[in-house]
Amino acid sequence: MAACVKCNLCEEPGTLADPAEVGAVPCNVREFSKEVFTLWRCIGCGSLHCAEDADLNRYYAHYPLKRQKLNFNDRVGYRNRWRMIQAQGLAPSSHILDYGCGAGLFVDFLHQQGVENAKGYDPYVPKYADPLALHRQYDAIVSYDVIEHSEEPREFFRSLVRLVKPGGLLVIGTPNAQNVSLRRKGSPSLHVPFHRHILSKRALLALGKEAACEPARVYERSFYDSIYPTVNSRFMWRYIEKAGGMLDAAVEPPRPGLVLSSPELLFFAFFGYFVPLRENMIVIFRTADSRVLIVPAPVTD
Repeated sequence: MAACVKCNLCEEPGTLADPAEVGAVPCNVREFSKEVFTLWRCIGCGSLHCAEDADLNRYYAHYPLKRQKLNFNDRVGYRNRWRMIQAQGLAPSSHILDYGCGAGLFVDFLHQQGVENAKGYDPYVPKYADPLALHRQYDAIVSYDVIEHSEEPREFFRSLVRLVKPGGLLVIGTPNAQNVSLRRKGSPSLHVPFHRHILSKRALLALGKEAACEPARVYERSFYDSIYPTVNSRFMWRYIEKAGGMLDAAVEPPRPGLVLSSPELLFFAFFGYFVPLRENMIVIFRTADSRVLIVPAPVTD
């Protein structure tokens, strides 16, 4: 991997020599917490880039979310995910691939919902690393919190489009660089060096246009956001910040005392849905189809 000193997302790329913003950001995984990386914002498209190269195999070997287990909060979030794509015409009989599925929790959830044709692929998880999953096309590809980990987001996006049947869905969930501040060091979006390129909404929609994909729906909040107490991204990430700022806290035993002693956490536990972070976006693209197809008009929540 090479250092990133020039934006690889826009037509008139900015550079590290002339950024719109730049900052030094420590890694938020405990094993690498003493390592600091440079994030800079492209003056052209507003996307964020990690300047230093990184051996991601080394970092993923200690990735805390590999220990994640399906819990109540995940079920609520995954139900939201499933409803989003059902609203675009997906059915339990549809063939769905979760690209970058991690521990496969969403795949397991879909199977529990009767979606028998759901599969997962993740090159860093042996159970889901079989490349045969990439040798066919699907009614829908879902990829959450993955494109920002790619060294070449444009090629990554195109590779996913090739896996979608004509007129099918490509769902990308990722941080929105337009709403991510380098001054907020505790932001989960500043997840260096894992996050190589954090796309702005403008940049992501441009990738879709290049690949002849229409945005059927745009959500500007996390799929975890719900009215259930503690099940919202505002509470979740503020809890992690107060627990020390390491992502590891997401898979460690909960600390109810920390919540009960913090008026702020108690407020977000019950009302966080109504004050979303806006750091995340989900764009549901529909791929080009040779048949006549009515595509829902883009809607921004």
